[in-house]
Amino acid sequence: MEKTVQEIAVILRELILEVGDLKERMASLENRLVKEEPPAPITCALLLEGESYGNLGRIYNEGFHVCPDAYGQPRSGDCLFCIAFLEKE
Repeated sequence: MEKTVQEIAVILRELILEVGDLKERMASLENRLVKEEPPAPITCALLLEGESYGNLGRIYNEGFHVCPDAYGQPRSGDCLFCIAFLEKE
């Protein structure tokens, strides 16, 4: 019985050390993730400048959605979301 308790104690110590190592690895990975800068998001302002804005108007006039929810899908009639998106300047 005493030998079994000692074996369990040894296993428990090993597990505690392994958990400590895993915590250190997680902290290291989280720090690396925080240090990496996410790519700059594409904003509507970038899309609506110059030639891109004209292309969106052309796509809309050809009968396709330019709003983010249904971009590129054929449209029947006017879409208030597309119109609002195109009117942003």
